[in-house]
Amino acid sequence: MKKSLFCVSTLIGACFSGQVLAENTPLTLGASVLFMQSPYHGDKNKYYPLPLVDYQGEHFFISGWQAGYNLWKDDQDQFSLIITTSGEEFKPGKNDYSDMKRLDKRHMTLMAGGMWQHTADWGVLKTSLTGDVLDESNGLIWNTNWHYPLMIGGFAVNPGAGVSWNSAHQTDYYYGVSSAESARSGISRYHTGDSWNPYAEVSAIYPLTERWQLGFGGRYQWFDSAIKDSPMVAKSGQLMVWSGVSYTF
Repeated sequence: MKKSLFCVSTLIGACFSGQVLAENTPLTLGASVLFMQSPYHGDKNKYYPLPLVDYQGEHFFISGWQAGYNLWKDDQDQFSLIITTSGEEFKPGKNDYSDMKRLDKRHMTLMAGGMWQHTADWGVLKTSLTGDVLDESNGLIWNTNWHYPLMIGGFAVNPGAGVSWNSAHQTDYYYGVSSAESARSGISRYHTGDSWNPYAEVSAIYPLTERWQLGFGGRYQWFDSAIKDSPMVAKSGQLMVWSGVSYTF
């Protein structure tokens, strides 16, 4: 349970990466709630109450429990070592369908790797490559996204779009069905390769006072056919919605 909460907290950092929190400030703390739609048959949607942490030092940073270390940084480019999360899990014991209950558990896992960020007049471009470090999926994730920060009234809004490539090991761990699972559950065996999953997201911040701010955001990800065709999966995509309040020191 503690590992899952840490991984989901890291997911907020991976999704929003300081976009909802005040920028150019050393430390911001707060509380948040994350709604995550489950893609699995018979699975319930999840709500996670989580802390918010945003710290930007000269080299070390934390954003929603996503941690990183800047190896090189200038006004436009930044290369960092990061720790993030897979953002996925499956708990068969909490599923409503008897056949899905007989499948193996899929754990959230931490991913570590590198991230490059480029800032220009046309927006912010990020790309990262990370791999499983907890020996759960033994997979890789390559994530690339673009955001364009802007002001609308009193809101600082940050829309963006991206695509996530999951390696065959990563995709198969969360959405494949092994021969042993098939024999035990009656669900058809399913083995998949890698997957490409595009997404769109937006986050915003509204200042309540000089130091207090209200933040919210959302992401929708469309699934590759490698995921949609899995007998475990009931949806063609996944919605995440986030909201929280924070205080800047």
